[in-house]
Amino acid sequence: MTSADEAEFAAALMKARPSIRFINMQEQPDVERPGYRTRIDACEGVHVTIVDSSIISEEDFHNRYVKRHPSGKGWIYALVGSGLVSLLRSRTADFLPDSLLNGELRASIPAGDENTEAFVAIVLREAKARAEKLVSIDAATGQRGTRVDRKFIAWPDAARRFDGVNGAYLANGAYALFVPKGVGK
Repeated sequence: MTSADEAEFAAALMKARPSIRFINMQEQPDVERPGYRTRIDACEGVHVTIVDSSIISEEDFHNRYVKRHPSGKGWIYALVGSGLVSLLRSRTADFLPDSLLNGELRASIPAGDENTEAFVAIVLREAKARAEKLVSIDAATGQRGTRVDRKFIAWPDAARRFDGVNGAYLANGAYALFVPKGVGK
């Protein structure tokens, strides 16, 4: 996802579940405790936590999950748990500068936690809703894979911008490059 895709994704999440909030992990050690935000673009850095505030209030989040960093500077918190989904943002691939390194969503659903299970299902449903399917590509030859990769997807802006033209790929690693399925048929 590009930042434009992220904004659309966040809007879709908020429409599906208005109690969703975001936590900016990058704000430490500047603030005493992480705060809930209503906008994903208010979060900096590569890690953002998506929270369902109807499952875990900001106060409960602080009490259950936030601890002082062992160094005494800043804090650390659980990235997964009741009412939480972790987003590792996509970012420029340092090994291929015109390409986008994939991000990922992670969640851990505590046994019997039906509310978190439903929340995670909403996040994953919305992540897939506007996603485009990807195929692998060999950058040296332009040879495209014939099968859609089941583990990777791209949102529309990322699919448009990282379509293999001029070396702009979606990347999982230096030798794991992808393009949208419909590109360059």
